[in-house]
Amino acid sequence: MILKSLFFSLVWCLLLTGMAMAQSARDVVSLSVLPGARLEPDHHIAALQLRLKPGWKTYWRAPGEAGIPPSFNWSGSENLAAVNVLWPTPILFHQYGMRSIGYSGDVILPLVISPLVRGDQITLSGEINLGVCQDICIPLQARFEAVLPAHRGALDSRIEQAIRQQPKSPRAAKLRARRCDFAPVPDGLGLKVTLDMPPAGAPEQAEIETGNPLIWVAPPSATRTGRILSLETVLTHTAGQPFAVQRDALRITVFGNKYAVDILGCSSN
Repeated sequence: MILKSLFFSLVWCLLLTGMAMAQSARDVVSLSVLPGARLEPDHHIAALQLRLKPGWKTYWRAPGEAGIPPSFNWSGSENLAAVNVLWPTPILFHQYGMRSIGYSGDVILPLVISPLVRGDQITLSGEINLGVCQDICIPLQARFEAVLPAHRGALDSRIEQAIRQQPKSPRAAKLRARRCDFAPVPDGLGLKVTLDMPPAGAPEQAEIETGNPLIWVAPPSATRTGRILSLETVLTHTAGQPFAVQRDALRITVFGNKYAVDILGCSSN
């Protein structure tokens, strides 16, 4: 699976080399900042808005087998202590026998921002690195800058909607129990996840993140019997090295045709 993913990444890179001059990423995506509102003295919510040309897509925080993970740089900002990106429920794309996870159309990524000095305005300045794909993939580095006022105000309805579009919490999804069992397999670890929760809507699929970008997680298979959803996958190190997995860093996202569920941490009993 890793070799397959690397093969398609190489193919896309070759396509990019030959075609990047003919198609600029800025022709297919635009980036702007929605300044949002200061809801509390130490709590400001803003958003990045991406507008993608029809037929193009970009990627979720965990892009799947064939995606390009986005990254952010906030180093040009002033009066900024921390930023937490909130991810609306993405779309699962299937192409060339592989799965990627991302967005199309207009995408709004809410930002929960903590200022260094409460009550002062924030200058949000930095860049986002992401991939945008159609038949070819183009890497994009786009800069943004906006002044976020310190006064309280009503939150933009577009940001509110994007926040509501996040996956459900375990409690909201009525998750009763979770269990993760590991077993050695050639070149890695097998993982079986057992979730006691109502169906999120068939067909159900899942993505599992370890918090370590060097650990490759194959797309899990999913089977359901009543309330029990079972996920099975294999974890391998991209450099072929021994590795350990922190259970509290495991992040399991279940995608159904009704809603998605975001589950952080998984015990052995």
